[in-house]
Amino acid sequence: MDSKEIQRQRMREYFINAAKEIILEEGVKNLTARKVGNKAGYSYATIYNYFSDLNCLSIHCVLDFLEDCYKHVMNLRNVEDDLRDQVIDCGTEYFKFFVKNPQMFQLIFLETLEGLPQNDEERPVVPSIALLLKNLLEECALKGYIKNENIDLLAELITSTIHGKLLFYVKGRNTENVDNIIMSIRNEMRYLLNIER
Repeated sequence: MDSKEIQRQRMREYFINAAKEIILEEGVKNLTARKVGNKAGYSYATIYNYFSDLNCLSIHCVLDFLEDCYKHVMNLRNVEDDLRDQVIDCGTEYFKFFVKNPQMFQLIFLETLEGLPQNDEERPVVPSIALLLKNLLEECALKGYIKNENIDLLAELITSTIHGKLLFYVKGRNTENVDNIIMSIRNEMRYLLNIER
């Protein structure tokens, strides 16, 4: 990578990090090009040299936030645990991460964003956190805990139960104690993974 491309990547990161800070501090509804430019220390018009529009910048924030979630889960993952317990623990930590970061959840799952920017080959389309769940379920299948043909279905069911509970919690539709919701998630995943209570 030449020095011009390194500089370009660095500038993009300044704007992405500024946008992420605004989203976390003020919410996604308050994200404007002018605020991003001010926080990054550049004219807001400079943003458009690196991103086609605010939607494109927001998508990069989504990808970064998902990687932040992945790192959080990986830091707390105990690879010595039973594989099924790892699935449950990772799902639980994923839930806790977004409970603590509802603005991230809002941006990633509730905002209307157009697809990945064209010509953006450097970012993965499938988030690492989704790959982690799939890999853990594949390992569970190899161990004989689940059937190989059920991997995709189980991944979908686990994802749906966690996201559904997050949506209701973040939007204030479920006033239940967070610990009770986590217990419910754990019990549902235990059932899906055929773990006797």
